[in-house]
Amino acid sequence: MKILQYIYKTSTLASNGIFLLLLALILMLIGPFLIPVYKAQHFKQQIFTLNGLAIKYDDDPAVSDFIYSIKVNHGYLCMGTSESSDLSGGNYYNFLNVDSSLHSRFSILAGAGRTCGIYIPLLLNHREEVDSLQIIYLINPAYWRTDLCEVNMEYWNRYTSYGMINQLKLSNEDEQKYFLPVNAYLDKLNRLQKISFTMEERLRTLRKYYFQDFKYLLNESEYQKNFTFIPVYKNATLSYHKYGQVDVEAIDTNWNLLKTFHNQTWFKPIDKKSDYRYHELSSFIKLCHDLGIKATFVLGPYNGRFVSKYDTKSLAGYEETCKQIKKLLTDKKADYVDASDISFTAGAFNDHQHHSSYGAFLIYQKIKTHLNESMAH
Repeated sequence: MKILQYIYKTSTLASNGIFLLLLALILMLIGPFLIPVYKAQHFKQQIFTLNGLAIKYDDDPAVSDFIYSIKVNHGYLCMGTSESSDLSGGNYYNFLNVDSSLHSRFSILAGAGRTCGIYIPLLLNHREEVDSLQIIYLINPAYWRTDLCEVNMEYWNRYTSYGMINQLKLSNEDEQKYFLPVNAYLDKLNRLQKISFTMEERLRTLRKYYFQDFKYLLNESEYQKNFTFIPVYKNATLSYHKYGQVDVEAIDTNWNLLKTFHNQTWFKPIDKKSDYRYHELSSFIKLCHDLGIKATFVLGPYNGRFVSKYDTKSLAGYEETCKQIKKLLTDKKADYVDASDISFTAGAFNDHQHHSSYGAFLIYQKIKTHLNESMAH
């Protein structure tokens, strides 16, 4: 009893607490000198996708392993916004992966609002590794709408790290060429946010020696659990429900919406004054060219049936936007696939801006044709 009373004395607990705090600080400070940095493992099998935090903070060898696995397999990295996220009936990259006539496999990075400018800091941080990387970037015309046409702080904070951007060493020339969309984000951060993000980055740096490097050195299999690899498919196309077919049970083909979709008021017209998205795309094209990235752009469809039924007058704005995007791609000599003609295809959409699995199937067919033609030449 006396021992317990001594242990639980306030003064004893306070002393122990101070000791543990000092020990934790010492361990964090000596970690960089005692624990070797865990290096990329260079997996031969192609990785399908990556954890969002690994991409955001880019302080994990997983990013290097991801890029290497795609390049060593002569694969492609598909990139896009929410339309490129997972679909239960399969998305275009799923169909590309299960097509046995194609010898390349297709990895994916996608998410709501993950437009091309958001990828710029990541590619610059791996400029030597991404040389000769093959990518397919799907452009969604919906991001030229009035509510999506400018830099979106929520999306940038979700997918990028101020600390990682801040440590990039760029010449003035490079910053002028590539950083317009990034600077548009940085300019909107206030001083308190910058301090907060910087502290977060430093804390991650201190803890990663134990929670990443030391952890993986003790048990390397834990590192490999972070990845999903692309399996070898055999006739897997048959496993997709209604593969290459319109799901008329679920989709109202007149409006091109899922019958369960009740948010038609989400519609917004094209913003004809803002040029942010054009500058963003232009910067990304320049970056890919200068870093030796072999980029193929896909101009995706907009939901033309929905737009024409909801507000016929707005249709011209969407048509003009697609025309201007194609002009930009042509002027920049970018390799691209035009999938905008799917815009009015019945059953090609699930809602006002996201294609359905049938729409994805049509996009897949266009990408496949383009890749085959490119290889033939």
